[in-house]
Parts: sequence; structure tokens; C-alpha cells
Amino acid sequence: MAPRTKYDLDLFRQLVLSGKTKGEIMAEMAIKNHPTFNSLKLKLMEVDKKYYRIKVTKKAAAKKVLKATVGKRNTLTLSSKLLEGSGFEPGSSFLVTIKKNKINLALIEE
Repeated sequence: MAPRTKYDLDLFRQLVLSGKTKGEIMAEMAIKNHPTFNSLKLKLMEVDKKYYRIKVTKKAAAKKVLKATVGKRNTLTLSSKLLEGSGFEPGSSFLVTIKKNKINLALIEE
């Protein structure tokens, strides 16, 4: 049996089945954070013994902007997460252009 919750599981089920997005459901039920939402979703799936797919708004699905900083010795370090899927590998050579506060890196094909 699922643990008790202060949120109405029947209302949650109704909103999920009506095709509402995660953001819409959170707003309508006054759920303040994502872990609470995820916990409620798991409780619903446990009770119904069924998997529910909930739409995510495009804003939430957009890629997060990753940052890089210039170090003390004027070095720019780019993390592996930042370079993921870029084709850049250790030892790659780049063509560097700097214009109006922007640094552009272009991979030099060898």
C-alpha cells in the first residue's frame, strides 16, 4: 500500500490522463518542487500498477547552458560535459576567433 500524501492522488491521476504537462500539473496542484512531483508520480504508478508518461514543457526540455571560466593563468577549461557530442577530443586542434566578447572554436579537420 502506498504511503499517505497531502496531495489528492485522484486529482493528480485526472490531470495526468487529461494530457497536462508537468508544469501545468505542478501549478494546478500547488506542488512547489520537482522531487515532490516525482514522488507523487511514483505513488500513482505504484497504486495503479501502471506507467504514466507526463509531457514536459519545451522550456523545461531545452538544453541547459553550461559555463566555462578563465583560470588564474588565463587558461580556459572546457568540461567533458560541455564538449559532449561536439566532435572535440583530447589533442584536437582548433581555429580560434574572438569577436565582441565571443570566442568561437572551429575544429581543424586533419
